[in-house]
Amino acid sequence: MLKKFGLRAVMVLIGVGVFAAVSAQVSTVGTISGTVRDPKGAAVPKAEVVIQQEGTGVSRTVNADDNGFYLATSLPFGRYTISTAPRGFKKTVAEAVDLHVAENKVVNLDLQVGQVSETVTVSSDAAPVETRSGEISSLISEKQVTELPLNGRNYAQLALMVPGVSPVTQAGAGGAFGTNGTGLDSHVDMSVNGNQSNANMWTVDGVNNMDVGSNATLLIFPSIDSIQEFRVERNSFSAEYGQAQGAVINLITKGGSNQFHGAAFEFLRRDKLNATDFFLNRAGQPKSQLKYNNYGFNFSGPIKKNRIFFFWNEEWRREQRGVVLSSKVPTAAERVGDFSGALTDSLPHDPFTGLPFPGNKIPQANLSPAGLAILQMFPLPNTTGSTNWVSSLLEPIKTRQDSIRGDINITSKMNLLVKYTNETWTHGSAAGNFWGDSPFPTLA
Repeated sequence: MLKKFGLRAVMVLIGVGVFAAVSAQVSTVGTISGTVRDPKGAAVPKAEVVIQQEGTGVSRTVNADDNGFYLATSLPFGRYTISTAPRGFKKTVAEAVDLHVAENKVVNLDLQVGQVSETVTVSSDAAPVETRSGEISSLISEKQVTELPLNGRNYAQLALMVPGVSPVTQAGAGGAFGTNGTGLDSHVDMSVNGNQSNANMWTVDGVNNMDVGSNATLLIFPSIDSIQEFRVERNSFSAEYGQAQGAVINLITKGGSNQFHGAAFEFLRRDKLNATDFFLNRAGQPKSQLKYNNYGFNFSGPIKKNRIFFFWNEEWRREQRGVVLSSKVPTAAERVGDFSGALTDSLPHDPFTGLPFPGNKIPQANLSPAGLAILQMFPLPNTTGSTNWVSSLLEPIKTRQDSIRGDINITSKMNLLVKYTNETWTHGSAAGNFWGDSPFPTLA
């Protein structure tokens, strides 16, 4: 018997960001601020500061206040170049300023006296102390997501690197984190600062990604190759992050840029080099099969430079994995009512007298034709002992994830994010022990 479980999850996100006044329910953007100062450290008021995203070429211009302080809010994540050129000073440029999700970046611009035609390049402060809020969070970067080993390509496992995060071991493949990496039988059971595992909120591009039915797994497990980064907000986060007593795991997917990029991958495994399971070998059964193929590609670039960008990601997984099961099944003698050799205290009794049948043998006239037909569904014993049957049954898993993201820069102060993700998942479960379903037809 092979039970099938299927899931189709669709996530559609349309977001409009009006940078000057509107912020999303969950922050997917960041802030760059700082002070423009002359060589003596005095503030330079009303200086014009240009902030340009290197990948897309989109720029924002802000003016410093009377104290030389400038602020640019609701900036998309990415690498920026910040420049200013007040009259009487050399042009000052801060290059390669990386802005991450929900980050408040401080970049001070120290000017030098000279001609505007001259340029001074400065570097931003490395990991400055957060002074604008008491929020405690940790960033998992793109490099960590793509290069650290993950069992089943489940990105959620990386959250265990964050202080205060610990796994909550529960039933299921992979313990606290499912190794399937997708579907409802993959899970994210982790405790943050001692809170319950279902007290966390997981988001993708600002949208709630929790399965509201179980509150224990995610609707979408984004493909590893489509993840830009994610941040674990674990204490003192602002009111925009509701619903979470434990932590907010805020994931941002990749977007396109002015350059075309593409990549393809495949991971495959076979059972040729695997050892045979001890119990299968003793029962003379062949070793478990394993055919694992996980492959996909992504492609991104501009539709219109400096204006419209796309990122397209596809991923498939085809898996045939043998699962070793052992149990007790009726012997050939028991199938015709002969329980004289049964190794159990639970022997058949005459329903009319309540007494055991003579010799523990049920008369042929008392056997039910329907019961005999049902017995044909049970496999025959293939080993000795009270657990007299062992075998490897195939559990086929098929998944496909389609993900398309579009970014449109309407003006320097407004952009449009459109995101579509469709994930289909089928898992043929031989054991059938999925959220309370009846097990494979054997005897307890």
